[in-house]
Amino acid sequence: MRFSQKRRTAYTEAYQSSYDQAAQLTRQKELFDVGKESTKDQQRYGLHDFGRHCLLARRLLQKGVTCIQVTHNNYDSHMENFNFHLEQLGEFDRPFATLMQDLDESGMLESTLVMLITEFGRTPEIRPDNGRDHWPPNWSVVLGGCGIQVGGVLGATNDNGTEIKDRPVHVAEMFHTYMKAVGLDPAATHDVGGNDVPIAAPERSAVKELLS
Repeated sequence: MRFSQKRRTAYTEAYQSSYDQAAQLTRQKELFDVGKESTKDQQRYGLHDFGRHCLLARRLLQKGVTCIQVTHNNYDSHMENFNFHLEQLGEFDRPFATLMQDLDESGMLESTLVMLITEFGRTPEIRPDNGRDHWPPNWSVVLGGCGIQVGGVLGATNDNGTEIKDRPVHVAEMFHTYMKAVGLDPAATHDVGGNDVPIAAPERSAVKELLS
């Protein structure tokens, strides 16, 4: 205690606050027990890891947790792209749709920003071994809730999917959009070593077409 008291800085305060929040959350083990949800809901979401994780996300949101990440990985389809994605998307679609439906019907979607984000796209053409490699020039992001326009599609690629032909969106624009959607000011700054550093890239702005 004496050691920490004599060495308190803005950085140690921030680290301690993050640690305390994490410790407080882990002590509430019952929050993470999806077995407390009804059998019907467990079946609606699916009796596999991703289904349980989406149901857990709903449970945590209902209990007041403010930031949740759910991961569905292993999309690296360098071989057997078609069979691979049939399996992956077959597992993904129902739990994600069920989560969105439940958030919408409960009214929570109005104050919850849902972001479906990947690392990059996949090559438009099929490679040897029926695979698709990494394709960073263009890929898609799905957003919902917090005033995001419903049912809209922004931007388009050319016919063979190799290049963006309409309304390209920079990743920094998306960051501005996320901040705006949850009621934060992306033009604000935060202190890093005594310097005011912009929270978001000042040369960019939010995607107005996505915000209501």
